[in-house]
Amino acid sequence: MVPPDTVLSDLREAWRRTLADSLLGLYLHGSLVAGDFDVNRSDLDLLAVLASDPDEELLDVLADLHADLDRRHPLWAGRIEVEYVSLDAVHAGPGRNQMIARISPGESLHLLPATTHRVVTWAAVHDYGRTLLGPPADELLPAADPGLVRAALLDHVRDWPAWVLEMTPPGAQSYAVLTLCRAFQRLRNGRQLSKRQAAEQTAAALPRWADLIFWARDWWYDSGHDTDPGRFDEVRAFVNEVSAAILAEEADGR
Repeated sequence: MVPPDTVLSDLREAWRRTLADSLLGLYLHGSLVAGDFDVNRSDLDLLAVLASDPDEELLDVLADLHADLDRRHPLWAGRIEVEYVSLDAVHAGPGRNQMIARISPGESLHLLPATTHRVVTWAAVHDYGRTLLGPPADELLPAADPGLVRAALLDHVRDWPAWVLEMTPPGAQSYAVLTLCRAFQRLRNGRQLSKRQAAEQTAAALPRWADLIFWARDWWYDSGHDTDPGRFDEVRAFVNEVSAAILAEEADGR
């Protein structure tokens, strides 16, 4: 397996040459920065900050870059997640009819609106991002309003009961449980934890769900397969119950 830093170095140089002055900064975030990175499982998460909003013309350029990177590093193909956003969009905040581009595991490169959901990533990069190109993230990106970050996290929590209905493979079910654990911990304690850390702390806080949470953790970190049996009914019940509890606590001001 090619080490992640080798892939990142290759990506950095290819993006620097091709995007030239349009790329203001490139930042690593996610588990390779936060901890608990698994070379066989984890994705490489990046934020690319651009001089202007991405469009269809840029999408063609980016598609070629990603295809070339996948050919050079086939074991990492489908495991590189990049969000492309203009600096203006980050400063303006969501809801201003601006577009971003995104590619992630199971999701092809595409344009989408810069919605409130994106604020969580931008805030994480500002606070913890590792610089690959450009100035430090906290110099280029504005600090996020904590209230806006909290609102974005609550939007995620509110949407999960609908999203979980499509989580039929066990890997997707594991992701749903661990992601909701991370949101639960972030909203309660104000800290962004790794999936493993969030799972262990949430299992202690919600002992009734500990068995399911540890199943999700072990599937994720012990290289589970999508041919493994899933636990869809339990996962759906967990998502519905925890989402409702979080939103009820928020409504009560706790």
